[in-house]
Amino acid sequence: MLRNHGLLTVGPDTATAWQRMYIFEATCAIQLRAQAAGTLADGELLEVDRGIIATAMEQQRGATRGAGPRELIWPGLLRKLDRIDPSYRN
Repeated sequence: MLRNHGLLTVGPDTATAWQRMYIFEATCAIQLRAQAAGTLADGELLEVDRGIIATAMEQQRGATRGAGPRELIWPGLLRKLDRIDPSYRN
């Protein structure tokens, strides 16, 4: 996160970079909503147990069968863009 420029992501391909940016922006929005909703008495947010995070990651890997954003997300985004304005291909 760049102080005066906002979010920046990179990846081995466009699909991965787009997915990382989407997730980065979404997690920032979630954090802001959590902070606005209130905190514990000492002002800190309640952290999710690492075991819960590990289980969610295992479930995600099983559900996607190891496929990445290039296979799961990018084809649908390109179809949507084709419907909106196919001239980007030129």
